Amino acid sequence: MDENKARVLVGRFTLDGHDRGVLTVLNALRNAGMEVIYIFFSSPLEIVRTAVQENADVIGITMSMGQHMLVCSMLMEELEKQHADIPVIVGGVIPTRDVPKLMGMGIKKVFGPGSKPRDAVSFISQLVRGAKS
Repeated sequence: MDENKARVLVGRFTLDGHDRGVLTVLNALRNAGMEVIYIFFSSPLEIVRTAVQENADVIGITMSMGQHMLVCSMLMEELEKQHADIPVIVGGVIPTRDVPKLMGMGIKKVFGPGSKPRDAVSFISQLVRGAKS
């Protein structure tokens, strides 16, 4: 395995059936040479456990159901419990008024409606490059 290749776990939470955007981002990540682990309909605990087991460099979460504050806080709590220092990014339908709150809880970046997949690729590349240097 290429140690410089970013390993990105992308997850979708229970009952979030919106997948058009996340599938586009998954393809962009793969086309950029990143290794993508995709899990869906999962709880925050399952996502963190999988990210730790898979040695993920980044966790990307898609949110389109309006429960982003609760789910992200649960995810960040679980990361802390597991002593896992894995950066988290979030994409989907996120009101701009909630972005500062999400960033305040430790989310590294929020990609809302209109974000381009290349922006996620670029941000993840910079994030992983900074962590590995």
